[in-house]
Amino acid sequence: MRSLTLFIPGLLQPTRDLTDQDLPATPSLERLLACGQSEQWTPSGFSDVLCGLFNLLAEPGYDLPVATISRLVDDDHSVEGIWMRADPVHLAADRDGVVLMDQSTFTLDQHDALVLAADIRGILAEHDLELEVPTVNRWYVKLKVLPDVKTTAIHEVAGKDIHQHMPAGADKSYWAQLINEIQMCMHASDVNEKRQQRGEFPVNSIWFWGSGELPGRVECEWSRVFSDEEIARGLAIHAGVPWSELPESIDEMPDQVEATDNVLAVISFGLRHTQYHDLKGWQDFVVYLEQFWFSSLLDYLKTGELGELTVITEYQKITITGLSLYKIWKKRKTIRAYAK
Repeated sequence: MRSLTLFIPGLLQPTRDLTDQDLPATPSLERLLACGQSEQWTPSGFSDVLCGLFNLLAEPGYDLPVATISRLVDDDHSVEGIWMRADPVHLAADRDGVVLMDQSTFTLDQHDALVLAADIRGILAEHDLELEVPTVNRWYVKLKVLPDVKTTAIHEVAGKDIHQHMPAGADKSYWAQLINEIQMCMHASDVNEKRQQRGEFPVNSIWFWGSGELPGRVECEWSRVFSDEEIARGLAIHAGVPWSELPESIDEMPDQVEATDNVLAVISFGLRHTQYHDLKGWQDFVVYLEQFWFSSLLDYLKTGELGELTVITEYQKITITGLSLYKIWKKRKTIRAYAK
């Protein structure tokens, strides 16, 4: 393939909390990083970077329209109008405040999701909001008008105190009150009482984010997209780019692409280890990447099967070519050296 861009949020940041002795062995990744051309940028959230890769930018003071983008994957028969994500979450009170736990930390089956949604549907209807639940983990509300608030994407709140990330803007009090009403209703739900009896997290709130209408068609450089999450898939659909599920390894990809393709691969499932400070989980994730992705990518660059590799995190972009690998004076460093 001509080029491969890997977007891997959470790849390097956890290294700041580990000693060199605790870092997993990653000789291929270290070689790639040492020989690459690095470009730093202001740290950006997961959905911000992802939308930026498709040349979709937010209007000042408003959200990126992630809800309508992800609905292209979850329910493409009903994307007209203004939509907002309303994802079910667990809020846990601890010494850091009220911490949001997203769907990666609990299981919600269809029965519980539908009953909880029915419990709050009346509250939302009183506010002229229509709730839809096309998947157990991704809920949506349809609005009559675009809300005058700026919300925070759930990826940036997971594992953090929600009070620093509540809706901001002229309508912030309205949305704070609505969230409070929903929390009281969900707290009283029989579903949550039974979940707690089973030792499961209660689903005691929803997180509003990503409001907007479906934007005009976006243009991008990708001729194929591979992803393990819904936003990239929705962006690919909207851009008219073929997409596939992320393969288990890079070695499964060449048969699905052409020699002239510019490919984007989104590997997001390791982000939760950064969000919840799971260092052991992150170590295992990086070992997986080294074994199933970076070792072969190093070989593909050497042989010319891959023309250019770009690795993107939330705050930097590193580009490597086959010629880059001949920079033998570039000494390998531990991956923590690149966690700016």
